[in-house]
Amino acid sequence: MQKNTVKETCIVNSIVLFILIVSFSITLFITDKLGYYIMMSVSFILLLTHSKKAFLSMSVKYLFLLLLLHLLEKLPYRLGVASFIGLLLIGIKLFPIFVLGRILISLSPLTIMSSLRKIGIPNDFNLSITTGLRFMSEMEIRIKEIRNGMKVRGLRISLVHPVRSFELYLIPLMYKCLHVSETLTSSIISKGAEYKIKKTSYNPTKYNIFDLICLVVAFYLVWRLF
Repeated sequence: MQKNTVKETCIVNSIVLFILIVSFSITLFITDKLGYYIMMSVSFILLLTHSKKAFLSMSVKYLFLLLLLHLLEKLPYRLGVASFIGLLLIGIKLFPIFVLGRILISLSPLTIMSSLRKIGIPNDFNLSITTGLRFMSEMEIRIKEIRNGMKVRGLRISLVHPVRSFELYLIPLMYKCLHVSETLTSSIISKGAEYKIKKTSYNPTKYNIFDLICLVVAFYLVWRLF
């Protein structure tokens, strides 16, 4: 499997990231502006410590969404404009979860498995979670490969022909998904991950003060609802 980057690390444990994502999902649409700003601050601080490149990329995307929303609000409120504004508002609202998800899928599967094993998650369930997250990470790489291949062949996405544009991504992605699934299966079998024995890890689970701070923030956001 082609992997041209080293897996990145995070200052908080992957279990804490799971807890943050769950707590954000519970409170995101019913919290006030202060709660939303707390979520945005926590997610972007974690992303900055995780990867400066990813931080810049996500920041640009967030600012683009805000700018696009501001421009659309100046247009006459027709059905199409109002629907698009609604979708933009949902995307902006969910952005803290997107940021945390971006961090989670870029972590090493060994680190995630070690964290889940530490809290007693069964091995089969552990493998399902880590394989799913690894698959999402691989799909991001495969989509970039498809986009680069389209540029080489002079193919472009066109809003005038949405079905054809969808096919340009769908057909190659189906073949790449099959290839990735076969590679992941071979990797799991060759490493003996499915065997029922005591396992060790190159990346043992550790907790620090940042984990405690993030847990306090997560429980505080849920507590504010009551």
